[in-house]
Amino acid sequence: MKRQLLLLSVLMLMLCGFAQAQINKPSISPTIKTVQKVGLAEISLEYGQPNMQGRTIFGNLIPFGKLWRTGANASTKFTTDKNIVIGLLEIPAGTYGIYSIPEKESWTIIFHKNAKLWGASNFKEEEEFGRIIVNTTTLKDARETLSIAFENFTTDGADLTISWEHTQIKLAVLVDSDAIILDEIASKITNATGEIKAQTYFDAGQFYQFKNIDLDQAERWYDKAIEMRPKAFWYKYYRAEVALLKKEYEVAKTYASQSLKQAKAQAPATDFGYIAKNELLLAKLK
Repeated sequence: MKRQLLLLSVLMLMLCGFAQAQINKPSISPTIKTVQKVGLAEISLEYGQPNMQGRTIFGNLIPFGKLWRTGANASTKFTTDKNIVIGLLEIPAGTYGIYSIPEKESWTIIFHKNAKLWGASNFKEEEEFGRIIVNTTTLKDARETLSIAFENFTTDGADLTISWEHTQIKLAVLVDSDAIILDEIASKITNATGEIKAQTYFDAGQFYQFKNIDLDQAERWYDKAIEMRPKAFWYKYYRAEVALLKKEYEVAKTYASQSLKQAKAQAPATDFGYIAKNELLLAKLK
């Protein structure tokens, strides 16, 4: 028994010494975590961010034709809270590992169902969700640090770019925002069982107006909103815009004049630019 206790004590001392020997040092490929709103989807990225450090990257450090984790350390993780489309892939909400097979003129991007792998270890093709082939573009100035980010935003998506050294690829990420908003309108107005707020009617009217879906319905929702909040002069401005689109010029003039009068009463601190907007609208109606 004493021998066992002695061995246990020695083992504990060894473990303590090992723990004390660990040096807390910064990573040369730090983990980057970003969360970005893309259309109506919230997408997060997590990846290890390596640097060139004077090395030749593609075709050397990262061989052409070989599977790459698309970053450093653990595999790159991509999480979306909405269904999205990338290339020809319809990707359900969830978390995926992003792997790639770089070539000189194109890359194969792989969305993998197992996002818990360390790098490319234990990668299994049967766990792939799907693949996309995308052409590369050449950057004039070298990108020292790997960057995975979104840019070129629209209301329905953005480009997911991967840039490093002199190479960049872009993946178009599309979010069917219209379908999501129409479902929300149906839930909060058409099929609503409780109280509906003026702002909800206004938002629905504005969506129908901007998408030119049904201007008559947009008018009815704007009218509801104005009835509930008659002092909201910006509601009347958009009601005037719809009337103008429908060539109801006198109606448009009435609402724009009312909106302008109320906006001027709030000036100069809180007209939110609607004095100028209404004046421009009224100029069109002369």
